[in-house]
Parts: sequence; structure tokens; C-alpha cells
Amino acid sequence: WQWYSASCGGTFVGTGTSVIVTPASTTTYFVRAEGSCNTTSCVSVIITVNTLSTAAASASAAPNPVCAGNSTTLTVNPGSLGTGASWQWYSTSCGVGAVGSGASLLVTPAVTTTYFVRAEGTCNTTTCVSVTVTVNTNSTPPTGITASVNPTCPSQATTLTVVGGSLGSGANWQWYSGACGSVFVGSGVSVSVSPAATTTYFVRAEGTCNTTACTSLIINVTNTLSTAPASATASVNPTCPSQATTL
Repeated sequence: WQWYSASCGGTFVGTGTSVIVTPASTTTYFVRAEGSCNTTSCVSVIITVNTLSTAAASASAAPNPVCAGNSTTLTVNPGSLGTGASWQWYSTSCGVGAVGSGASLLVTPAVTTTYFVRAEGTCNTTTCVSVTVTVNTNSTPPTGITASVNPTCPSQATTLTVVGGSLGSGANWQWYSGACGSVFVGSGVSVSVSPAATTTYFVRAEGTCNTTACTSLIINVTNTLSTAPASATASVNPTCPSQATTL
């Protein structure tokens, strides 16, 4: 028995009832009897060779970072799928915490999360590549405002301080007077103001992901200033010793 590949009588492979072959790709093999009196026709068999997957070069996420509650699309960057293979995504570690499959995947992480992806198929499972999606946090509104002096005298300084609330990613406390978001006063946990008249002050957190509602406080300017006298008089001036005079 004489074995060939490519065609009957083509590339010689081996001799015997059985031969071992290691095809690199799907190949048709032919066999026939060759002897003193005759050479028979060939019979053939196709050996199907499943292909290997190659690992992705990298993975990406767009957009990244995201705000809490928003979605991002994970994408596999160059790599190839072999026979029966698909891209499988995980969120805990490579192979743990399955989140989905496909070359692209939409996810909505609640916190900053690292995602892993690999090809899994008939012949092999590749190594993982990963991408970290950063989740920016939201601010929460303040619960109140305190004032170091309230009520005050006209133009007397008082320090306003935020009570409660929290700052999210890239956020700061912003202060306004008159109305929420109206006349800018300053930034920070505390600001010093010197209102000339009774004024309402507002504060809110403004950051990357959100702007909170305002909290307000009225600073009452109710104490009045004295004014200097224009002059002083005496009813009798000069006087005699122990004589009364009215100033």
C-alpha cells in the first residue's frame, strides 16, 4: 500500500497498511496498491485540521473612565479565533467571573473594575489580556451650612462651613449668593463672607460626574452700626464751682 497527499500518486507519504501523518492544515490523503502485476485506483480520506486561536494583543474600553451607572464598550484588539473559538470576558481574574462573550462587550461597572479576555476554542485556550475601567464617583449634596457668626453686623466677617455631603471625582464645594449658581462667592469646605445686608448663601458640589442640589443659609445682618456724634455742647460754659451744666 502506497500513500500520497495532494493527489493520487502525488506527494509520497509512506508505505503500509497504516501510516502516521501530522498535517499542518486540512489535507486529502490517497492510498493504492502498487505491485508486480498492477497498480489499483486510489481511495482517499480528508483529514480536517482545526486551527489554533492566537491571543489578543490588547483590550480597550471606550469611554474610559466612566461615571457610576454609565456603560462602556470593551473591545478585543488584534488576535484571531481558531476552530470553534470565541472571545470570553471575565471580571474577577482570568477565567473567573464570566461577564460575556464576543469581540466587543457592553458593561456597566459599579466600581473601578479590571476585565480579562481570552480566546477559548476546540484546540486551545489563549492567555488573557486585560483592561481596567475607571469608575468616577458621584458627589452627594450637603445636609447643611454653619456660620461662625449669625446674626452679624454690617460687613462683619463670618465663616460659612459645609455640613455633611461628599465630594465625588474631581469635585469641589462651590459657594454662591442670591440664588443657587448665581453670584460666585468662593470654593472649599469653608469660605469667609462679609455681607453688608441680610444675604442667603448657597453651596453645592460640582465635579466630573454630577452637580448636586444646593443647600442654603440666611445670614441676618440685623445689628446696626453706631455713627459718631457731630459735636458736643454744654448748657452753661464756663460755670462756677459746683454749678450744674448739662452736656
